[in-house]
Amino acid sequence: MNLSEMVLQFVRANYVHPARTHGQTTVEVKAGDIHNGLRWSRRVPLVCSALSSQKFQKAAGVRLIGTKDAPPSGLSTRTIYRYEILDGEVSPAYRDDPPPPKRGLLAAYGAAAHLYRQVGGGDAFLKAERENFSSVPGNDDVDKIEQASKEARP
Repeated sequence: MNLSEMVLQFVRANYVHPARTHGQTTVEVKAGDIHNGLRWSRRVPLVCSALSSQKFQKAAGVRLIGTKDAPPSGLSTRTIYRYEILDGEVSPAYRDDPPPPKRGLLAAYGAAAHLYRQVGGGDAFLKAERENFSSVPGNDDVDKIEQASKEARP
């Protein structure tokens, strides 16, 4: 889930849905409250961009009426976004968006989980590996090489 989607979910759950259930026609969202509620640091511009985007408005089922207490840039913790709550619920396409596909190393996360379960978990696997380490074929060769190098030293 990207950061804009986190803003969407937070606002939808804490502002739009409660306002809609109470029958309100408008809702005000302060950028600083969202930023603090998500426990972020230095991401105010992202929050403000997300709150003013068409994608956000469509997904939340709201329409931006205007802003107040905004500086010329529009990017401030004091900026208050005023939305009209549109009739009806959010369209099904935006209701429970599936998580985006994982990329890079995150795509491999949990790939071997079933293998660890077969051996009793990761801790049990590591413990067994450590106990059987000295019986691994080839360790005798290492011992012979170390012994030969000690004998070759003057």
